[in-house]
Amino acid sequence: MSEAPVPILPLGWLRGIAVALLAVKLALLATTPLFMDEAYYWLWGQHPDLSYFDHPPLNAWVLGASGSALGWTLAAVRVPVALTLLGDLWLLGLFARRLAPQAARETFWLSAVLFLATPIFFGLTGLALPDHLLIFFGLACLYQFTLFLDGWQRGEARLHQLYLGALALGLAGLSKYSGVLLGAGLVACIVVTPRLRPLLRSPHLYLALGLALLLQAPVLIWNIGQGFASFDFILSARHGGQSDAARWSGPVGFALGLVGLLGPLLLLPLGRFLLARHPTPGPRLGQAVFWASTLVILAVSLRTDVLFHWNLVAYVGALPFLALCLRARWVLLGQVAYGAAAALLAFVNYSVVPVMALVSYADQTTAWSYGWDQVAARVQVQAAAHRPGFIAATDYALASPLAFALRDGAVTSLARRTEQFDFWFAPAARAGEAAILLADNWRPLDRSIAALFERVTELEAVAIDRLGKRIGVYRIYLGEGFRAPGGPIALPAPAAPGGGH
Repeated sequence: MSEAPVPILPLGWLRGIAVALLAVKLALLATTPLFMDEAYYWLWGQHPDLSYFDHPPLNAWVLGASGSALGWTLAAVRVPVALTLLGDLWLLGLFARRLAPQAARETFWLSAVLFLATPIFFGLTGLALPDHLLIFFGLACLYQFTLFLDGWQRGEARLHQLYLGALALGLAGLSKYSGVLLGAGLVACIVVTPRLRPLLRSPHLYLALGLALLLQAPVLIWNIGQGFASFDFILSARHGGQSDAARWSGPVGFALGLVGLLGPLLLLPLGRFLLARHPTPGPRLGQAVFWASTLVILAVSLRTDVLFHWNLVAYVGALPFLALCLRARWVLLGQVAYGAAAALLAFVNYSVVPVMALVSYADQTTAWSYGWDQVAARVQVQAAAHRPGFIAATDYALASPLAFALRDGAVTSLARRTEQFDFWFAPAARAGEAAILLADNWRPLDRSIAALFERVTELEAVAIDRLGKRIGVYRIYLGEGFRAPGGPIALPAPAAPGGGH
């Protein structure tokens, strides 16, 4: 695939749009409040281990190293994300030079605009979630395999490209379990392409795939030591299934997520890319990766509701080739407008006021981005007054941002469901101690947590407001006499008069 894209806009306009979107992106990275899951993974980095309950370890390792270098700061959380963002753009530049050498600059800047104006990429390259690493190593894997397969088809294969691709594949797998779908796409591409099938007889293919698997050794060792807890969670426990009445909610949500998070206009070049017969292996590899991921996630959606980013590997597979399939200026300008509107909405929602709060009530995920300095200050006051043995919350979504705001990696969650906190919190060592407990509207102090204490008393309520709208109410409790689960339940005593609501 060495064709120039149809001229869409003058190069200066493309460059200006891309630079403007990138500037906005970097500004948001530097200023938007910490998302709850970012705080969760940050805590993983403060508790080094071979792997973790929810995900493989690479994101935690990166955050741990960043924290060691930059301290307990927002910069330490977001600098790695900014670096992979720039790395993504660099890789798109390499793709442009490879795919369209006669128009490399135009292709690169058009790819950069599409990348920065697509909501799912804009969002997931703005948070310290495992996905930002998956995007970077996914693109690196795709690029090296593209070089190798193109060379193989011409009889000029270079084995170091195959092994570099395998290294990137292994690191993608260490970022997120769905990284394995990149390898599935590679194998599928080789199987369905007659000129590539002789690769199936090459020991180097299997040695390369073995290298990618070898990099997963920390995950395997951790799971063996923990009764395969992570594998059980990913493959079974997190999927509760659907009732017959809701059996189509998964596929419908999957389809709506694809349209909404890519953008309806981007489906035009995406469809053109997926339906075309490409003469070179690189685009065929992208097609194979897209379909391998999409079909797997679609099958999963038949069992459970899928989250918007689960099919990320598919979109990474298509991304480097979309610029060459874009034909109309109005499609590009519409995509930019759509992406800019989505970015503005996200900024307002997470940094100014929850959008839902303007019409009804704030949703929990958004509300958890607000008020942590205020809550942490009150927790510190109560901790100074009561001198507890430890500080805890009713769920990871509260414990994680509270811990970050307090700069205290010992804060824990007492949720009934298994969370990463369960792998480093030692309840027996805390027997008999008092605790400051934090709950809120969505994760209240229920009977199962109250049962862990001889007595629980509500100390105060902290209301969080923005622009005259009530975002949420956090409640601080004192739990006394911590004990193992199973004792008689002591319900919380009522709050003193004048508490928040």
